[in-house]
Amino acid sequence: MSTTVGRNDPCPCGSGKKYKNCCQGAGRPTTTGTSKTTMYVLGAVVLLGLVLMTISLVGGGGGRACPPGQIWDAAHGHCH
Repeated sequence: MSTTVGRNDPCPCGSGKKYKNCCQGAGRPTTTGTSKTTMYVLGAVVLLGLVLMTISLVGGGGGRACPPGQIWDAAHGHCH
């Protein structure tokens, strides 16, 4: 019996991955440029969602756009 771990053997660290995909070589799998880009895009989408949610909760100024010469009446919910 051999005491060495082969590339396709389960990793001895207990991760359940093959040794070649886990602890062989430099240690852990490296992050690729694609997944970094994905994380940046996901972060931007979350940030944009938070900004839009904050604007909707604050009310965006409280008034609505009324035709010239009219004002928004919040009590009645329309321009007059």
